[in-house]
Parts: sequence; C-alpha cells; structure tokens
Amino acid sequence: MNREQVIDIYQDVLDKKRKRFPNYFFVGNEGKKYMRYMTCYLLEQRLSIPIHEIPLQVTAGTLWSNRLKPPAMLYEWNYYEVIDNAYPGRFKAWQFQQVPDKYWDGDEGKKRAIEAVKYVIEEKLKIPLKEIPIQVNIHFFSQHSLRGVFSLFGQSPFQVVEAVYPGIFKPWQFAHVPMNCWKNEEYVREAMVDFLFRQLHFSSYEEAFLKLKGSHFTDFQLTGLFQMAFDSRMNNVKEWIKNQLMNIDNELSYVNLD
Repeated sequence: MNREQVIDIYQDVLDKKRKRFPNYFFVGNEGKKYMRYMTCYLLEQRLSIPIHEIPLQVTAGTLWSNRLKPPAMLYEWNYYEVIDNAYPGRFKAWQFQQVPDKYWDGDEGKKRAIEAVKYVIEEKLKIPLKEIPIQVNIHFFSQHSLRGVFSLFGQSPFQVVEAVYPGIFKPWQFAHVPMNCWKNEEYVREAMVDFLFRQLHFSSYEEAFLKLKGSHFTDFQLTGLFQMAFDSRMNNVKEWIKNQLMNIDNELSYVNLD
C-alpha cells in the first residue's frame, strides 16, 4: 500500500468514516512504515506544525487524541518512540516538553542526563569551557528543555556540571552556588585568591588590604561570598586578609635559610 492509500484510510478514521483501521494494518515493518506516513501527515499537514517545532508543540496527548495510541500500544511504544519512528534520529527525547516516564531514572537516566547536557553545551551552543560556569545557570535548564536534569541533580548548576565535567570547576565559580558553599573555609579561600589576584589583579595581600572595596564584590557578582562568608562587613574581609598574611609569615618562619 502506498503513502496516499495509507493517508486516505487514516483520514477516514480521523473523520469517523471508519470505526477502526483494517485488520493486520500495523503488522511488521510494513506497519511501522504506515505509522511513519500517518505521523508525518498528522503533524505536518493536518496540524500544520513546522518540523523544527515538533518538540515544543507535540505531547503524548497530541498523538493519542488523533487515534495513534492503539497502534503504538501494539509496538509497546511511548509517544516519543512514535515520533522517532517518523523522524529517525531527528530529535532527542529530552528536547520535548514531556519526556517519557522514568526517562531520567536510575543509572541509565543519569547517563542520559549527562549526555543531554554535554550535547547542549558542546554541540548546540558551543560554549567555551571557561564560560560554562557563567552560562550554565538556572535559566539554562528551562531554556533547553532540561528541567528534569536540573531536578535530578538537586537543582544545582554546579552539581550538573560536576557530573558532566568532573573535577574541572569549583562550586564558587557559579552564579548560583550550592547551599553551604560559603561555610566551607577552603572554598572561601580559593574564591578569595581567585578574586583578589586573578580578577582584581592585586599583586599581594598587602595591596588587597589597602585597595579592596565592598563594591568590588558586587561588580564581580560575588555578593553571596560577601554576605555569607563575611556578613557583608569589610572589617571581616580585612581581618581575613590579615590572617592570610599571618599564615604566610608563620610558614616563612619554618623555612631553613642556612
């Protein structure tokens, strides 16, 4: 049976001129080909959905309300598998507003999540490695249909990126740092060293002590560090810097100069 004949039968079913599809209509590879004809016809012609907008506009309800659920059940397909049959390899399941049930569950789900984020970063957006902490924020996940991934990793951009690129980044490099990050003294020290010497280009702690201002934290989007680690008080910041100077002096006192 050619495409036109298959579409004629499908139109009759949709228009209720037929009660059901013919017996054995969906058997084997021929039946899957008929499903492809019908799915493409439904989405592109009957519903006038542009192909590139299918992930945004199509849900399970779109297909099931147009009589595609019974044949899908014969193949034990979810709605994404129906679409993948019609457009093989064109879309990823996570690109849809509604991902298949349990898609992100277990080890396999976590593997899919990592692959999805890596694909968006490297293939779709081509984000340079150094810009990942800036661009992968809470909005990144909603903009790229990755809300399920965001929830899977406790709604922490850092935890997601750490799973994709283990050991490359520090939590304090992200705009939305994980809870309790600034209670960790090592993270505070690493962030302050990066802030003072890489971003502000101070040559020493002495210079930082004299020139650092509270506005610098705001300018470099480190208000969380200022608030949580130093209680928004420059006196506390300067006390921290003095402690670093004391630690350096103590370390030098142990050096054997002979």
